[in-house]
Amino acid sequence: MKENIRKLLSIKVKALRESAGLTQEALAAKCNVSWRTISNLERGLVVPDLALVVEIAKIFDITLDDLLSLQLSHNKSKTRLEREQFAIEKLRNLNDKTLDFILDELILLFKYFK
Repeated sequence: MKENIRKLLSIKVKALRESAGLTQEALAAKCNVSWRTISNLERGLVVPDLALVVEIAKIFDITLDDLLSLQLSHNKSKTRLEREQFAIEKLRNLNDKTLDFILDELILLFKYFK
């Protein structure tokens, strides 16, 4: 369980940070921790304390539930999970018109490429 938490949290924090255009140093400064703490978190080497988790959720304006949800598929590679999380974060930042356009395009793609 602890390994799953480290793995998924590392992927989510990295995707959120990259989607926001922040460096590890910039996120660390916002969280009042060293860049090494963020680096270790993103590499899945540590499970952060609750105060850091709360701060990260605040910075990215997401709920703790969104940040900590552990819907991890064991048959997916870390690269696959990182790509999925990156796409999710990009979609969350779109305006409604662009999101509607992308959803329409996805529906077409799924129709022809099942």
